[in-house]
Amino acid sequence: MTLANEKYAGNAVLNKTYVVDCLSKKVKRNDGKARPMYFVENNHPAIIDPATFGRVQEELARRTGKRKVKQKGTKTEQGRYSSKYTLTELLVCGECGTPYRRCTWTVKGEKKPVWRCINRLDFGKKYCHHSPTMEENILQEAIMTAIMRTAKQSDDVLGTLKLHIGMGLDTSDTENNSLDIQIRIAEIDAEFKAMLQAIATDTVEDFDEQRATELMNEKNTLEHQLAQCDNAHQEKENAKSRLDEIFTILEGLENHPMEYNDRLVRQVLECVVVESKDKIKVVFAGGLEVEQAIENV
Repeated sequence: MTLANEKYAGNAVLNKTYVVDCLSKKVKRNDGKARPMYFVENNHPAIIDPATFGRVQEELARRTGKRKVKQKGTKTEQGRYSSKYTLTELLVCGECGTPYRRCTWTVKGEKKPVWRCINRLDFGKKYCHHSPTMEENILQEAIMTAIMRTAKQSDDVLGTLKLHIGMGLDTSDTENNSLDIQIRIAEIDAEFKAMLQAIATDTVEDFDEQRATELMNEKNTLEHQLAQCDNAHQEKENAKSRLDEIFTILEGLENHPMEYNDRLVRQVLECVVVESKDKIKVVFAGGLEVEQAIENV
């Protein structure tokens, strides 16, 4: 089973596959259009708790949806997830938008890790003219300074930010749509049941097959939409859980300074934009942007 399998959380999706016909017995994967699919919650004991499963799905989605950037002079886009260095995912050039890459320089016999714009590395100044080389230790110090500075802001600032982000995650529209869909499905079931019951008193020839087909097609479409609503609701719940975690981290850092930490940076930041050799822009998950001066030693 993959990490995306709902069975880990104790749920089940029925009709993932179907037999095309009884003669060939060919089995095809169901996309929800050919046959209705059904989500059964709490179908069996869960292996992991729902909150952990939700965070895993969010991380998988983040890795899969990693921003793709096409470099000048290349035919493919960069979008492959890499966990070796956290900044490989986060650090981007403010001039051309290309990610930065970690390099190792040897200075007076000593190795020094630095970060450089990939366009500058591969093509010189042809496509990117002014992106600076950033020393890793100085860059990490500036990032942590920005995080700590944000953590020490007043509760009002953090509270306003949390409210702003939460408004974007409002689930009321999704819940209203889901309720409307469920009501319409119930109406369809009632009408179809009445049509079947009428056969007992009328002749079979009076059964409106065209209307029955229309009802079943509409029901299949609505069930597919309902599944999408459920998925959207779960994604928003996962996002809210992550936001709560981020703000807990920031509030905890307020009076407890710490050194650069890859796990912390990955949790709270969306990206880091290198604007010049003297300034970076740290973008937190949720959209808060903080400019931070670089103190070159």
